Amino acid sequence: MALTNCVRCGKVFSPEKITNVCPDCVQKENEDLRKVTEYLRDYPLANIMEVSERTGVPATQIFRFVKAGSLRITAPPEAYKCRMCGKEVKKGTLCQDCMDKVKELKEAVKKKKKNR
Repeated sequence: MALTNCVRCGKVFSPEKITNVCPDCVQKENEDLRKVTEYLRDYPLANIMEVSERTGVPATQIFRFVKAGSLRITAPPEAYKCRMCGKEVKKGTLCQDCMDKVKELKEAVKKKKKNR
């Protein structure tokens, strides 16, 4: 039984699926995401610091939403580069080209295992 700490509150919990947020914080996180997306609908050119100040959602949480792919940013800062090739990414950690390459590699490995 694996245990991990919630990135939001620090509480130790046993994740049922691959997550780094405890069940108690999931609802809070969903509410924060709703606040941020509603604010961005009204102010689409707002930067992360402005969104954080106006919604009360910490900037670190907004960055986690971007990394998870829940939000996209229009002008990625230096920190939002593809982990493999260094191209700018607007969500997640890999650009589309690298995601395609990883998918092809996984399929090739799966096919090779099947042929053994």
